[in-house]
Amino acid sequence: MNDGALRDYTGFDLVWIASLVPNKEEIVERIYQTNRDATVAIRSVDSIHQLLYEPADATKFSEVACEEVGRTIADSFIINSTIYYTFK
Repeated sequence: MNDGALRDYTGFDLVWIASLVPNKEEIVERIYQTNRDATVAIRSVDSIHQLLYEPADATKFSEVACEEVGRTIADSFIINSTIYYTFK
């Protein structure tokens, strides 16, 4: 286990970032540097669940040319949602 901002993501098709990871922006930047073909899945929260966890803020990824390509939505049984990004 180490900081995801220090990892080399070459060879990974999909990279998941947990909702409680504090430096998501740095990790997305590192993925961009080492593997622009990867899809990034970032766990987030919606609606009332924001009282428990901080939602992912895609505006913080402005240094990296990424775009949202999909999203799951939480419901009464699932707290987290997942936002999927690819690099332009």
